[in-house]
Amino acid sequence: MLALRHIGRAGGLVLAALLCGCVNLGPVREFAGSSARLTGYQGVTERYVTSADRQLADLPPDKRYDPLRAKLQNLRTVSARDKDTLLKLHATTTGYMAALALLAGEDAYSVAGELGKVSDAIAASEDLHIDAGHVQAYSNIAQRVVNWALAVQQAKDVKRMVERNGEDMDKLLEAMELATQAYGIVLRDEAASYDARSELREAAWTAELKGDSELTPARRDAVVTLLRRTARIDKAAQADALKAQQAAAAGIAQVRAAHSALVRNVDRLDDKQLQATLREAAADLKSIRKSFATL
Repeated sequence: MLALRHIGRAGGLVLAALLCGCVNLGPVREFAGSSARLTGYQGVTERYVTSADRQLADLPPDKRYDPLRAKLQNLRTVSARDKDTLLKLHATTTGYMAALALLAGEDAYSVAGELGKVSDAIAASEDLHIDAGHVQAYSNIAQRVVNWALAVQQAKDVKRMVERNGEDMDKLLEAMELATQAYGIVLRDEAASYDARSELREAAWTAELKGDSELTPARRDAVVTLLRRTARIDKAAQADALKAQQAAAAGIAQVRAAHSALVRNVDRLDDKQLQATLREAAADLKSIRKSFATL
């Protein structure tokens, strides 16, 4: 009877846990883990902050280009000043997502080390007619109670983390989204002005100066070939940079949208639509990461 009372109490706790519901945190874990690897943001940031230097290096010293030179020098100052802020935004948002993924992890609330203690909680007794089967039954149910209780606590902790940080995280993701869109403007301007700068560089390198006996037709052809080959490489790099910027912007927008859905539905983490949204976002981010591997 004593064993039955133990089992009855444990069974009641199991029933209470069942009534509370065990939330499937898998979609939260997958989404947060994928978001912790926000695709391409750092690389695109580096490309943005060095854009002015690349353009200034190709700009002829002619006074006609002084207004453009001043604009680019200002861009260089601004981008260098903002680089640290931009990278800290990335570090903070990905750090939050990594922490959320860890909190929602399958092993985050492990009780493996307590298994022996549970088995030792009661002992067989001839006087009480408690045998090894009763001990094992107690151990099994007590273990399930612990697992369910921890699962409920884990869901509460995930909910609390999202509630406390959701609004601020949305603001940080918005800042990253706006910054990445601004990168696109700078990189498109750089690509648009490249042809003109390339033609000026070719004209300057192949100009025949008074007394220049070295500029033979063969040398001129070699210079032109080299410059045009360089231009092809540069333009391919610019195209890849724009693709990377667009992919990074899409990735951040995806993270922000899915995280907003998580915040709105944090009281219903088992909601099927929310879980589908989080899984879709995780899959999309994985696809975006794969696309970066080809650039």
